[in-house]
Amino acid sequence: MPRKFSARRARAMRDIDQGLRMLNSGLRRLARDVSTMRVAGNGRAVRRRPVTRALKLQGRYMGLIRTLPLRLKLQVKAIRAKQGVEQAIRKARALKD
Repeated sequence: MPRKFSARRARAMRDIDQGLRMLNSGLRRLARDVSTMRVAGNGRAVRRRPVTRALKLQGRYMGLIRTLPLRLKLQVKAIRAKQGVEQAIRKARALKD
């Protein structure tokens, strides 16, 4: 009978050890993430993505296209598919005025 209890104890110790290792790695990841966050005035975390050229173009495109009527949106979307985002932005600006 002593073997049964020692096997249970050994397994329990392995499970506890594994759990502590997982907890330790999780806390390290959390600490790393928290140290890189910025906090806004309302206490919420603020993460900033680097603003790439593609992201700027996407923002301009979305800002322009959302104010256009459906018929003009379709024209701009067709231009974007054929000629690219920059040409579509030019066309949307021209149609907006």
